[in-house]
Amino acid sequence: MPVEVLKDRDLLRSFLTRDRVGNAYLLGDLDPAYLPFCDWFGHFNEDRQLDALILLYKGLSLPVVLTVGPPKEDEASRRGLTEIFDAVHGQLPESFWVHTWEHHLGTLDAHFSAGHLNRMIRMGLSRENYRPSNAEVRVRRLDHPDTAAIMALYRYYPDNFFEPYQLESGLYFGVDVDKGRGLAAIAGIHVFSQAYDIAAIGNLVTHPDHRRHGYATAVTTRLLDELFKSVSLVTLNVQEGNMAAIGTYEKFGFTHHHIYHEGRVTRRQNT
Repeated sequence: MPVEVLKDRDLLRSFLTRDRVGNAYLLGDLDPAYLPFCDWFGHFNEDRQLDALILLYKGLSLPVVLTVGPPKEDEASRRGLTEIFDAVHGQLPESFWVHTWEHHLGTLDAHFSAGHLNRMIRMGLSRENYRPSNAEVRVRRLDHPDTAAIMALYRYYPDNFFEPYQLESGLYFGVDVDKGRGLAAIAGIHVFSQAYDIAAIGNLVTHPDHRRHGYATAVTTRLLDELFKSVSLVTLNVQEGNMAAIGTYEKFGFTHHHIYHEGRVTRRQNT
């Protein structure tokens, strides 16, 4: 059978490290901290080589599905991913958030309906290319007692993927406001794996009333300083057209890698 449930982390790592920036989330999810929440489905070609993959990540309130195939559009990449979705669509949730490369979009159509998908840019930064900022803003590490303030700020950004357990990583940082009763800005991670030498940062937000004070730069600098003590590669996602955020990340040394699409999809009623 060309589609199989995969358990072999060495096989997955070998496949995913062909493009560490593009597959950063999936590489991070191989870490024991995330692996229990993962279901991996792979497609093998006629030579028994893994050529396409989807990951179902169940560690968030809304599950996430990520697709992997050849980076260039071709019939083989579409066929492999289509065969995976044909084989396992019944094992996927009724609704989930999808991360899929631009040329993989059509592979969902037979079984799932996508509403509005955001067009996103994946960016990457290696330790040797990091250019830290000298923002003079007091930034502190966030912990569980900050959960209420964190959730209050994220209410302005309903598409965030924050879960309180992520604070246990020790890799969330914030700037206080209103004499410590609230937060002006937050930066944190989606995945972090020292074993796989990679991190994906996210949930980077600034309160609408406290923009243009350098808070986003300050919390991102503190986060990157911390991460580059342990890993050599950091990635992030930013919405295409968000020129202010893109410009900030480029100042740190982040470069564009590829375009992908993300958003909520739901199962078609006839499947």
